[in-house]
This record gives sequence, structure tokens and C-alpha cells, in this order.
Amino acid sequence: MKNPNLYAVLLGGKIRENNLMEDHHLVFVVAENEKEARKLSKTKWDAVEIHVDGTQKISSVDGYQINLEKTNKEDDDSLVNPKYSA
Repeated sequence: MKNPNLYAVLLGGKIRENNLMEDHHLVFVVAENEKEARKLSKTKWDAVEIHVDGTQKISSVDGYQINLEKTNKEDDDSLVNPKYSA
């Protein structure tokens, strides 16, 4: 990835197919642009009728700059537990 950016993505969806109300889930993804971030974020939550309610590119927080560095780890510790919202 040439230009990785950190994105916070707010997802909406139903955690069970027959639920009347939708739930929301905030996930973080590394992507080159917002379009890619929206696509990747949907793979991090096991819900029905997933849609993106909002995205935000994060480059700094509370006066601290965010710098992304690739790790040597093959597995991803940031995958969302699908039972989190159950």
C-alpha cells in the first residue's frame, strides 16, 4: 500500500435478520482512500444489511500525529469479534 491512512468507519446493520432495530459498530481500517475504507470496513462485522453511516480519516488525535508502520505479523489482532454485539 503506497499511501496508507487510518479511517474510523461507523457501520449500521442488524445483528439478527429478524430484528426490527439496527445496531451500530465503529471499526478502524487502514486504506488508501475513503472508498476502499468503506469496502474493507464491512468485512469486519458479521451483521445483516450492513451499510456505512459515516467515515472519518484520522491523521491526528489530541495534538498527536498518527503514523502508520507495517508490522511483520501475519495475523490481524484488530478483527472484530462477531459475537461482540450479540
